[in-house]
Amino acid sequence: MSTTQMDPASAQSDDADIRALLRNSLDTVLARHYSFEQRRDARENEARESQAAWAAYAELGLLALTLPEGHGGLPVSLADLAMVVEAMGGAMVLEPYAPAMVAARLLSAASSEDQQAAWLPAICRGEVRVILAHEEANGGYAKPIAASATPDPHGWRLSGRKSAVAGGDTADLFIVSANTANGVALFLVPAADLAIRPARSFDWTGTADLMLDDVIIPTSARLTGGEAALAAALDEAAALACADAVGAIRAANALTRAHTSTRRQFGRSLDAFQVLQHRLVDMTIAQELAAPITAAAIAACAAATPAKRARAVSAAKVKVGEAARYVGEQCVQLHGGMGLVQEYPAAHLFARLSLFELSHGDRDYHLERYAELVL
Repeated sequence: MSTTQMDPASAQSDDADIRALLRNSLDTVLARHYSFEQRRDARENEARESQAAWAAYAELGLLALTLPEGHGGLPVSLADLAMVVEAMGGAMVLEPYAPAMVAARLLSAASSEDQQAAWLPAICRGEVRVILAHEEANGGYAKPIAASATPDPHGWRLSGRKSAVAGGDTADLFIVSANTANGVALFLVPAADLAIRPARSFDWTGTADLMLDDVIIPTSARLTGGEAALAAALDEAAALACADAVGAIRAANALTRAHTSTRRQFGRSLDAFQVLQHRLVDMTIAQELAAPITAAAIAACAAATPAKRARAVSAAKVKVGEAARYVGEQCVQLHGGMGLVQEYPAAHLFARLSLFELSHGDRDYHLERYAELVL
């Protein structure tokens, strides 16, 4: 009796080839849709993003990554998704790609087969945008959920408020976390059923507050997964945010190196001065420390136990946050006054890296969680 086995080296080579093709296609799309001038035009329109870019993501299959193949998804790894997110961070895309993919993965992991069949094909085609609505005004990432869900003759009644939901201003569907008598549950709620207050973050990405004023939803809107699925999704969101920050760090370093090599003072380029050389080296070191710890967090999200996953994600969030703060500040300082003007990329990179530090749990939260897990 003979069996056919795939050579591990051959499988790894195929994965590398697929990843290279995906990256090349992504770079082409971003070059076509995300020059700095195109980003400026996109942020100034009413939608706060590029509709053409989102359509291109769908056409390239980026909205189907890691989702079930039976519902139109592409069976690639979470590391491949992180690679895409990192590239988008470097381009400072305005579309909520990472939040949408986190929510789509949560829907895939925590829903019934009927719910997946109803929503995932349209999500993969870019026709429906789903977003996780979890954080609240009390800092819901780190504190108990205040929103509640109570049984109703027609299904469930949702009450409460979700604050600063990234991508919430353009979502078609929300996964809303809420407390029930039996613990935390997740519910699918169409955007049309909610009162939504759209806004912009200071890096120009879209956000929204959701008012859950006794919203009635059917019994079928509840997902089968609960608190464990939500915890995994929140860790994935933080890890992918680290990947986005690594992309922005790389872009900030490249921009700073280009500026200091061409800007001249006292007859020499700025990078000829030793003190500035030291800063450029420190910025590069920060980047090289942020990248592998992010990769470790992504790997832990894909394969580790919940405790190891949480520990790896918190470690990455703290270290990448330190790198983001340092590189963002140095990028602005080494550009001088022009580093603060909205007509130049340095200010936008600084804003994106600053927002990363404040999102998905702050430094204190992740240090405390890491310490608890270690002890």
